[in-house]
Amino acid sequence: MPRPKKIKKKKSFMFTTRHYSFTGILSLFLALFSFVSFAGAVLVSYYSKGNVDIHFGGVGLFALLSNLTGIAAALVSLKERDIYTWMPNTALALNITDIVIWILIIIWGA
Repeated sequence: MPRPKKIKKKKSFMFTTRHYSFTGILSLFLALFSFVSFAGAVLVSYYSKGNVDIHFGGVGLFALLSNLTGIAAALVSLKERDIYTWMPNTALALNITDIVIWILIIIWGA
């Protein structure tokens, strides 16, 4: 009795539908915006020797609100299916770091 022929498997490719999440990109943009506004606020305050206009605090408040929005957007993005997760994870870490920096500046400056 002859040996049965070996069945060869075809080499197949698996195509994926992974994509970059819009909310993940938005969250990363908000984190970077907040960090740039933080750096600008520190530079303006440093060059004016701490005598800045009282309305300049709105920059900090707006940046803090953008960080909270960025955290919410990153968490929503991480719940999506078939996305690249490095961007929402990076955005989440940056947003949390920015909030901690803003809080430390507020506590340290008071």
